[in-house]
Parts: sequence; C-alpha cells; structure tokens
Amino acid sequence: MKRITTIITISAAAALSACSQIDTGNVGVEATLGQVKNDVMHPGVYFTMFKRVTEVCAKELPLSINDLKPQTSDKITLSDMDVDLYVQIDASKAPSIMTKWPGDLTEAVEDGCARVGMNFVTRQAREAIYASAAKFGSATIHTERSAIASDVVKALQSDLDASAGKGLFFVRSANVRNLVTDPALEANIKAAAQAQFKLQEEKNRLEVAKVEADRKRAEAQGEADAIRIKAEAVAKQGGAEYVQLKAIEKWDGKLPTTQAGGVTPFLNVK
Repeated sequence: MKRITTIITISAAAALSACSQIDTGNVGVEATLGQVKNDVMHPGVYFTMFKRVTEVCAKELPLSINDLKPQTSDKITLSDMDVDLYVQIDASKAPSIMTKWPGDLTEAVEDGCARVGMNFVTRQAREAIYASAAKFGSATIHTERSAIASDVVKALQSDLDASAGKGLFFVRSANVRNLVTDPALEANIKAAAQAQFKLQEEKNRLEVAKVEADRKRAEAQGEADAIRIKAEAVAKQGGAEYVQLKAIEKWDGKLPTTQAGGVTPFLNVK
C-alpha cells in the first residue's frame, strides 16, 4: 500500500512538472524540436512534457535608455540624458518576433515572463533620442522635455513600423527622466535666470514707485484744488467772510473778550 502511494505521489509530481502555466497578460510560444509554432497559447495551464514553452510578456513594459550623451542643434554635447519608454508587442505576433530575432530574448524578472525583441527596440530608440535632441538648442533643451518625449515616440514608432514591420511593436509613451547639459552651459543658464529674476525685481520696484508717485500727484492735485477753491471764495466775498472764518477757527468757535470782559467784535473789512 505504501509503495502504491509513493508511485501515485511521484506520478502526480511528474504530471505537475510537465505542465506550464501562462499568466494573465502574457502568452505562451511553443517550440518543438526547434520549430516555433505560429499560434500562441493564451493564459491557462497546459500539459507541455514534450514541448518547450516560453511565456512572453504581452503587456506594456518599461524600457529604460540610460547614460546617453546626444548633441544639441548647436553641437553642444549633453552630460547625461535618461529616457524611459513604454513599449508593447502585438501578442498574436510574439512567435514572429521570436523567429525574426531568435537571440533577442531577455527575462523580465519582476513579471516572470520573457521580453522579446526589446534589444532591437532599444537600439532603434537610441537613434531616435539622439535625432530628437539634435532638433533643440542647448540654451533651451532643458525646458523641452515634453516636446522631446513626444518627438521620440513619434519617430521611434515610425522607424519600427518601417524596419521591423507594421504592427509588431507599439510605442505607448516616453518620459525624459533626466537631462543634464554641459556644466559650463548649466552655469550660464543659472546666471541668465538670476539676471532675469533681478530684472523682473527691478521692474516690480519701478511699478511700485510709479504707483506711489501717482498717489502723491493725486494728493498734491487735491490740495491744489482746495487752495484754488478757497482763493476763489476769498476773491468772490471780498475777503471779509474768509477773515471771519479764519478767526473762528483760531478761537475754536468762541469770540475773543477784552480784559474787562467785553466782547471784541470782528472787524468789518469791507
């Protein structure tokens, strides 16, 4: 009985080891005696004791292109440039890609599947990035990351369609993760930015001074108008009413008195 149990256990283990599981988002590519089959294996569990099955990543994958030193349009070499690409294959064409680039097979450790054709894509991507950087001047390229990324996606997709065949690879997006210009140029850019800041600061100061000057002019104009109105009133009344008004203001509205207690009348200057 114990022997039978052992045989069953061994048989079950052998059967399990002869099975292959294809996870969601991947496809299986079967090869028998070195011949790759055109039909892909969809997610599921398969008995593959006499077959070699490669589980291929069919989802969108990141592809990092690092330590590039492209030249700008004015022939300045960048110190460093890193770009992340997001590329996907047509899952149904995974066998064709493996056949076309048989040695281009790398394992995506984090996904537990194999990347196919990505070395080829990387080579083409480097050329597209260098070509894109050459379209921008060294003084402004650090502000053009989005434009560079968009240009790389468009150029790389066009190149892959032409050189590999349309519909094999899809460049979904790109991100210029790092861009460092020439150290001397970096210093010039910072100096220019500081100069621009100081210029703006001076403009702001002049604007404040202008507003303050306008306020003072308005106050002066108001005082001048008040004096003019008073002068016109004096001229109109012959001066008498104005003198009486100033006297009242001086004595705080009270009439002046003599030492004997009598009231000193206002003079009539008419």
